[in-house]
This record gives sequence, C-alpha cells and structure tokens, in this order.
Amino acid sequence: MHPVPPALAFALVLAACNQAPPAEPSPDPTATPATAPTPAAATAPAADSGVTPKLADIRVFRDWAIACDNGGLCEAASLAAGKNGVLGTGLIVRREGGPDGAVTVLLRKADGQVDTAAVQVDGKVVAQGRPDGKARLLLTGDTARRLVDAMIAGRVASIRVGEPVALSLSGLSAAMRYADDRQGRVGTVTALVAKGDRSADTVPAAPAPPVVRAANLAGAPAETPTAAAIANTRRQLECPADDFGPVSQDGYRLDARTTLVLLSCGSGAYNFMTKPLLLRDGKLAPAPFDIAMDFGEPKPAGTPATLVNADWSADTGRLTSWAKGRGLGDCGSLQRFAWDGTRFRLVEAKSMTECRGAIDLVSIWRADVTR
Repeated sequence: MHPVPPALAFALVLAACNQAPPAEPSPDPTATPATAPTPAAATAPAADSGVTPKLADIRVFRDWAIACDNGGLCEAASLAAGKNGVLGTGLIVRREGGPDGAVTVLLRKADGQVDTAAVQVDGKVVAQGRPDGKARLLLTGDTARRLVDAMIAGRVASIRVGEPVALSLSGLSAAMRYADDRQGRVGTVTALVAKGDRSADTVPAAPAPPVVRAANLAGAPAETPTAAAIANTRRQLECPADDFGPVSQDGYRLDARTTLVLLSCGSGAYNFMTKPLLLRDGKLAPAPFDIAMDFGEPKPAGTPATLVNADWSADTGRLTSWAKGRGLGDCGSLQRFAWDGTRFRLVEAKSMTECRGAIDLVSIWRADVTR
C-alpha cells in the first residue's frame, strides 16, 4: 500500500469555491489510436499476460524520492529540503534497467520560460542547455552520466534558470545505491554508487512489462441512461447531485452494447471525484477494473472504483485518473486504464507521496498495450 499525503486526504472536504478544473494530466506518449487498423502483413499481436498489477513502492531518502517500477526503470525526484517545501525548478534522474541501462536527467522549471538552463555542482557548471517550449531540458548520454556522477560526489548544487535555485544533494547517493540494488548492478562497473569490478554482462536484463490486449472501440454514439437509472445509482453509490462541484453523467461508447458513464460524485478545491459505470441494456453498474483504485490507493477486488479528475480519450482508448495531493500538483497519483472488452486494465501508474516540490510523478507500474 502507498501512504496518501495528508493534503490528499483533506482534498475531499475542501469546497470547490468556483475554481476552474485542474490542468489536464500529461499526455500518454505510448498510447496508440484505439481504432487503428492492423496492417494485413503485420504479425499476430502478443498474447495478453493476464497479470494483476503490483505497484512499486516509493522510497524517500532525505531530499530525494525514488521508485523502481515493474519494467526495471528507476526514477529519482529531487525534493525541497524541509516539510511541505516548494521548488520552482527540480530534477528527475532516470536509469533504465539492464546491462546497457541509460541514464537521463530531466530538468524542468514549473513556471515561465527561459532561454538557457545550467546545473552547477560545487561551484562548477557541469551541464547546460536550451529548454524546450515547455521549460524542460532533457540531458542524455555522457552529459547526463557526468552530471549524476558529479551530484553524487558533490556537496552543494544549484540549477540556474535566471536566478539560481538551490538543489539539495542530501539523499541522492542513497537513492542511487537503492537503484543499483534493485537493478542488480551492485559490484559491477555499471553501478552509479555501489561500484565493483564485475562486468556489465552480469547485470540481469530488464524485465519485460506485461502485455494488455485492448479492445477496438466502437464509433457509435453513446447510449443515454434514464433519469431514473441515474437517480437510483446516485443513491446506491452515495453520490448526491447536490454535492460540491459539477453534476454530470458523461457517456462514451465502448462497444456495440456498452457505454462508459462517468458519474460525478463530489469534489474538493482541486479534485473532482467520479464513479465509472457501464451502461448495458438500459442498466447501470460499477465498471470492473483489474485493480480498484480510490485516491491512488488499491482497494479490495470488486470495490467500485473512484476516479479523480477523470478523463476519457477515445483517440487513445485511455481512461485517466489524476488525484492531486495539493493544488500545485507536485504530489498525488495518476493512473491510465485501457478497456479490454470486459474490464478496465491498468496500463500506467505514477505517484509521488511527498508534497515537497517534485517536478513530476515517478513510474510505479506500466504495461505494453496491443490490439
């Protein structure tokens, strides 16, 4: 289980106060169109793995939080020193699994655009570059490895995007040692901290993510539930129409006889709750999931799921839930699900349990999607 930050728990009782809905979650770069045709010469799609998701833990080492997901990817996020701190700029250090696992560093400024960015360690500029249009700078190859090595060995660091922003290195070495251990690098020449003489070929291959076979979606208009069915479901699920936030029951066609209905179920200042339902033959029932979630917490099988700031994309066939730990969006949990014709399957999960200025969530589960 993953502890929910106090701010996340209190979000349920914060009034909406006419605030605008939160920003959309980041797009899913791995998603393929839900109705994409399969070329005639293509090989048969991979078999569904049928795996029940098991979410990775997030470990906190002083001012760094790290998770290593089921595909061997380890991501460490810089945090502000001290409780409930805010960082306008920070880093994510990523290390892929396997003998040749690449090291990359993502630098991002939360607000505003800058022409150049640089990271300074112990008074020396170690890496610099020009951010993209979203104020992000991705460092790869030797540049990224050189920066991570310098930060592990360094005492003080700062990120310069205009005015310098202090970057705490406290806990980074421990976080990278944790990654070395989880990826089987301890005692090898590939390790970042726990280095040794053993060759790279002794490092195990990164585990392959499981495969989820998603269904092709129907293009027909969504079926509309009756007012009586909506009223009865609201009573059963305790989602009164006079609760905080917008009142809605948005419908999206999944297949010839199934419509997804996202039923509003209360809100806070920056979190809007939704109960996902299936409408078949005029009857509404809670949508089944391979792992039921409630504010980022896994629940017992069969528990009706609660989505937060839900979004459905017919283009990619993804149902997204993005629960903010606080309005800044520097903590919380995100899940993306694909419809397999019977239930919704978790294909991506990210989280950040520390509300201390992380620039992004870290990966705790992922699957490859095929049709």
